[in-house]
Amino acid sequence: MQPMMDTFVVELFKRANDENAEVLKSVCKAVVALVDSRPDKLMPELENVVNYMIHTTQHSDPDIAMEACEFWLSFCEQKELVESLKPFLNRVVPTLMRGMVYSEEDLLMLDNDDNDAVVPDSDQDIRPRHHRARTHDQHQGDAGSDGESDGGDDSDDDSDDDLDDYYAEWSLRKCSAASLDVMSTAFGDQILDFVLPVLREELASDDWRVKEAGVLALGAIADGCMSGMGPHMPSLLPYLVQWFKHEKALVRSIACWSASRYGKWAIYGAEPNTVKVYFEPLLAGLLEAMMDTSKRVQEAACSAFATIEEDAGPYMAPYIQPVLETLARAFGLYQRKNLIILYDAVGTLAEAVGPELNQPQYVQLLMPTILERWENLQTYDQHMFPLFECLSAIALALGSGFKPYAQPIYERSVQIVGETLQMCQQASQDPSIDAPNKDLVIVALDLISSIVQALGEESQGLIAQHNCVALQLVGMCMVDAETDVRQSAFALLGDLAMHCFALIQPQLGEIMQQLVPQIDYNYQHLNVCNNAAWSAGELALKGGDEVIKPYVTPLLERLVPLLNNENTPLTLAENAAITIGRLGLVSPSVVAPNLEAFAQRWCVVLSSVKDNDEKSSAFQGMMTMISANPHGISKAFLLFCQAAVNWQTPDARLMEMFVQTFAGLKQMAGDEWEASIGMLDPQSRQLVKERFNA
Repeated sequence: MQPMMDTFVVELFKRANDENAEVLKSVCKAVVALVDSRPDKLMPELENVVNYMIHTTQHSDPDIAMEACEFWLSFCEQKELVESLKPFLNRVVPTLMRGMVYSEEDLLMLDNDDNDAVVPDSDQDIRPRHHRARTHDQHQGDAGSDGESDGGDDSDDDSDDDLDDYYAEWSLRKCSAASLDVMSTAFGDQILDFVLPVLREELASDDWRVKEAGVLALGAIADGCMSGMGPHMPSLLPYLVQWFKHEKALVRSIACWSASRYGKWAIYGAEPNTVKVYFEPLLAGLLEAMMDTSKRVQEAACSAFATIEEDAGPYMAPYIQPVLETLARAFGLYQRKNLIILYDAVGTLAEAVGPELNQPQYVQLLMPTILERWENLQTYDQHMFPLFECLSAIALALGSGFKPYAQPIYERSVQIVGETLQMCQQASQDPSIDAPNKDLVIVALDLISSIVQALGEESQGLIAQHNCVALQLVGMCMVDAETDVRQSAFALLGDLAMHCFALIQPQLGEIMQQLVPQIDYNYQHLNVCNNAAWSAGELALKGGDEVIKPYVTPLLERLVPLLNNENTPLTLAENAAITIGRLGLVSPSVVAPNLEAFAQRWCVVLSSVKDNDEKSSAFQGMMTMISANPHGISKAFLLFCQAAVNWQTPDARLMEMFVQTFAGLKQMAGDEWEASIGMLDPQSRQLVKERFNA
């Protein structure tokens, strides 16, 4: 194979200057393939390869140029290769920036109507949308089961979606922008020496296409060069906001996107009065741009606004009134495609400001419009998905303030789950029947979860007055064939356990029969396992020893191997540890004898989880087990000490238990105590002595 590969590379380079366009495209594709699979075959001739690719990226045939441009994207994604590109950046960067200018062919393919806001969208204009079921995540704190699907931060995913909007419909322009983006991430501020001269020239150009390319480049380098761009943003950001009103819709839209990429700087920048001087004009400009006569600009402005909201978080609170006024007007203006983005913007606002939204004047501005949409939309309309997600965020933000609206929304959600499951059952028995989209079940379950969290114990009455149909449906969904349906069902089960345990208790035996097998320590279905483990802990905490004891041993047989497996994803391990701790709190007589089997890994996993009520209950369980079986912590003593001192703000009950536990351990150790804690690092040893009187 090796001689053949060498021959292939030699023959490939012989074709590099072929006059046939298809051959040249194939050469470029082959070089890119070598970057991905056998870069060692290119490195001896890297300078020649780079020179060739720079030249070919500027080819007059845009298809050839685009294939060549893929080289930079692939090369910069190879971490072990990228540094070798540094000597060529002074030529590569300007080449990419020139490639970002709209070509005549690009413009011909665009629907460049600047005044199309009243033109209805066709179904082809609307991209399919998929809902991500919720997963409980300890890093998210104690806010219920509202993490994202991988249990981690989803900002990267959101950023990828944001870039996809502008790097879609692949072309030389989009490939050049994506390459510059990846290059800026790889080299950081080092590329600014080569970007800024071209950027100044492009932004000052009288040719709107060149100016637009400069604005695109400015946005493309934001993530990688935020630090280095900081000193330039006081002059650049006002220009971007000014270009929200440019005569060309393509400039207006790209300016909105680019400005949103610097939203964090406008909020948290080092300049004095950053929010007043930069953020407020940016926000005002985006709100105005959201009402543009171009649907393209509306889309860009609304998406940019959602990004800004997410970055600003609670900083959005003083601006709720003007924001809601704009959103209400937008609901009357937007066509179907942009309404989907508008729902997202409303939901993001609710997540950003939280309970601050629960003011009568805000609720009156928001809810009539949302309820009108809710009542008028057909069940299987594409807009139901983003509307469900939007309402979930609103419910969590309003809390008890959502009560006046809860009943009809809850009833329809339950109805949709039941009808969709029934239709799926019919479709499985009759091939002539089209199965409905089960994503509707997922969003409905998640909305019911949000209503239960919002109303707390008051949700019991809502569920009970409908003969607990929701509980029956949850039981069906926990064993559904679709992973995401089971995932959302267990998230809802945990919320019901927290707030409606009296309704669940009569069915607990059946629930546990369905739950325990899905805590699969091979984590074949990671997020289902994660939510099942979390909901088991909630059931234990609310059920108490007498109710939960029959299920403790089967749960431990699943949870302990899951925790002790170092390959278990962190979020899943954290939830397993939390639930083991809670089982130990309510049933120490069953769990404490097994303490030595999991104590070491338990302490390691929970040591870095931020303080919250769930972690507190788990530590109370650990110390209850230590009290019952103090020898069980012996091998994990130092790890337990470290986990204890990592607490920042333990509540009074937890602190009392820490003091009692360390006192008991000290008494048991006798003269060996000082030697035992002497193995801790000096800072931890001091904290144990001072904080826990040990």
